[in-house]
Amino acid sequence: MKTPETTVPSRGIRVIGWIGAAALGLALGVLIGKSRESSTATDKSSPSATQDAATERLKLTQLASKKNPIDTAVSQRIRLAKDVELVGSVSYDADHFAQVGPLIAGRIVALEAGIGDTVKAGQVMAALESADVGQAQAAYLTARAAVMAAQANLRRERELAERRVSSVREKELAEAQAAIEEANLAAATQRLRALGVRPEDIKALERSGSGPGRVPLVSPIAGVVLTREVTLGQSVQPAQDAFRVADLSRLWVVLDLFEKDVAFVHKNQKVVLRTMVYPGKLFPARVAYVGQVVDEKTRTAQVRIEFDNPEGLFRPGQFVTATLIGDPARAQADVLAVPIKAVQTVEGKPLVFVAEPDGFFTRRSVELGITGGGMIEVLSGLKEGERVATDGGFLLKSELLR
Repeated sequence: MKTPETTVPSRGIRVIGWIGAAALGLALGVLIGKSRESSTATDKSSPSATQDAATERLKLTQLASKKNPIDTAVSQRIRLAKDVELVGSVSYDADHFAQVGPLIAGRIVALEAGIGDTVKAGQVMAALESADVGQAQAAYLTARAAVMAAQANLRRERELAERRVSSVREKELAEAQAAIEEANLAAATQRLRALGVRPEDIKALERSGSGPGRVPLVSPIAGVVLTREVTLGQSVQPAQDAFRVADLSRLWVVLDLFEKDVAFVHKNQKVVLRTMVYPGKLFPARVAYVGQVVDEKTRTAQVRIEFDNPEGLFRPGQFVTATLIGDPARAQADVLAVPIKAVQTVEGKPLVFVAEPDGFFTRRSVELGITGGGMIEVLSGLKEGERVATDGGFLLKSELLR
């Protein structure tokens, strides 16, 4: 028996041919696309520097050097004093801050200043009515009348004594009585002053002949009213704070100084203040006081900066950072140093790029010391006279990490 032959229709042959051609075309397209992507990537990642991997030497191409020139500086021995970075806050100048309150119990009967008001020294901010003040004013008027009567009697006794009508003893008694009454008047005056009555109020009391039983609450300084703790008709007690006034044109900055840095800070030292409120702006000042006691808990001493604030840029409570500039005259010895901007950090370790005569830069790990005046001490890894990259050093670092 003959085995039947299998035949493939001509249409099936054509379909298979088309499928094969399509697959071949797709494969060629993928290969060509990858080749173009590889070529494009090669063009985009063309290095801007020549790198010697064995010695970690770098050299920028001529084009890169033209776009980003690298400046260098020579490592040298200088007298370097440490700058100290501190944090703190703005506070009132204690010599330009006042708490105003009653010196006697009473009731607020008038308010003439509120929070935010600008007041002058001696300006009345409130009036206090008190029975004690009324009694003191009455005592003053009584003492003043007694003095006037005693002085009139003394004048009369002296005239009689001159005409030998009155005895010397009567004149002496009149003199003694006048002295007693004058002492009583002085005591009554002092009592009024102690209660807060001003000299001009006493003069007004003498003219009127009667006391209103009121005493003013007066600002002792010129400044701004920060708080008002009383209201109209409120009863108050002695030593109760009614107002707080501060002259904000003169402020303090109080900084916390760690005991390890105490030796690097001194009075009149130059300071540069910075605040997040005005980023990039520097405010010069000087150290006014260095604390003589180290806090047992925080292990810090207080440093006080006093500065003028005429434009009101700083406010009490504001956070600030301060750089206390080291004084080279106080440095004990010369140290090897380079500009701070010459130091780069790779994997948490400091390094510099040392310039070679052939135009290459060699990576050099260094050990650093103190900083001051834009310079940083190099303890090891660099020799005096070697030239290091400063501006543009970051570009070398970028090429090193490629």
